[in-house]
Amino acid sequence: MSKRIGVLTGGGDTSALNATLKGIALRAEELGYELIGFMQGWAGVLTGGSYCRLSPDLIDADRGGTVLQSSRTNLRSSNKLGEAVENLKKLKIDALIPIGGDDTLSVGSALSEHFTTTFVTKTIDNDVGINCPEGSTVDYTQIVNYFCPGFPSAANLVAKYIRDVRTTAYSHNRIIFVEAMGRYAGWLTLSSAYGNADLILIPEIPYDPDKMAEIIEAKYIDQGHLVVAVSEGISNADGNLITESAELDSFGHARPGGCSEVIAEHMKARLPNLSSSAFRHQILAYMQRCGSPTPIDRDTAIKAGKLAVSAIKNGQVNHVATIMRTDEGIIPKLLSLEEVLKRGEDGHVIRRSLDARFYDTENFSISPAGVGYFRAIFGDPPKTYTSPSLKILTI
Repeated sequence: MSKRIGVLTGGGDTSALNATLKGIALRAEELGYELIGFMQGWAGVLTGGSYCRLSPDLIDADRGGTVLQSSRTNLRSSNKLGEAVENLKKLKIDALIPIGGDDTLSVGSALSEHFTTTFVTKTIDNDVGINCPEGSTVDYTQIVNYFCPGFPSAANLVAKYIRDVRTTAYSHNRIIFVEAMGRYAGWLTLSSAYGNADLILIPEIPYDPDKMAEIIEAKYIDQGHLVVAVSEGISNADGNLITESAELDSFGHARPGGCSEVIAEHMKARLPNLSSSAFRHQILAYMQRCGSPTPIDRDTAIKAGKLAVSAIKNGQVNHVATIMRTDEGIIPKLLSLEEVLKRGEDGHVIRRSLDARFYDTENFSISPAGVGYFRAIFGDPPKTYTSPSLKILTI
């Protein structure tokens, strides 16, 4: 009997969402399933929402963003889970595939108590999954959800922008603070190591402005310019974000951002012997989300999408199509929702932090274990460019 399955994309967009949709559409077509795409995330399944029939030819896997568009709609806080279930039944949807990060999956897991649901992860923050067991040895094959589709492309862009801004930092003897996304997790900021960032500040480590000033001054004297990567969710010793907007999204999250400017001002005040014009900041914002996916991101996202549809065919509901690292390479694997998402006592999803073993706290840089993690995605780290040794003369 032919099935009618639905799909939606929730939360912030990524470069790999269309690739995931492509995989879902391809597998649905192979199985003779009708595929219904709900527009603008969870808003599409509510009364007044909109939907369309999806086929593989309508989706370009090499184009970033999502053909279905997206939104941050919280069905739980608005008490509209029941309405969503009724609408899905009214449309004769047999199963739903939500694609999203921790917020989308937390809503989806609540919906799954009343409706057949299977998931695919998505987030550039890479904070959905579980790190491998703690210990001196890192077993990368034990990482649950090695990366979230969308993360490799965003990480590649962060590394590129860090690498590119180096030319300006050198030309004008600047200290440029580049701000990457990551409210709670430093995965994306750590990828700046592949752009040869001089220093990396992540949200998992409390920010100490005095120590930072000391390190920046020493490096600046030695090098004459610096590029510093910082996460948007940097917190002080008390655990409070050093800057955030009073505006809240539908999930109650304050919107972070702007900490690169705050840190630049802190350093300017603490290093008065350096020219104030040397300090600059740059917020990457949506530039990290846009553009075409990298090949590894696109190909794994397509396979994950196909796997989610196969799960429905096989009756494996409440499962998540994750990306795993194996001895044969990086492949998608179907795991139960409980294996992928940790939950607190209140039932909310606990986000995955950056594995502490991947970060060198003393030197504000990536550790050898961190390089080992990214090597499976990007290959060996690029060589650091060394400025020519000019023989400077005076007039």
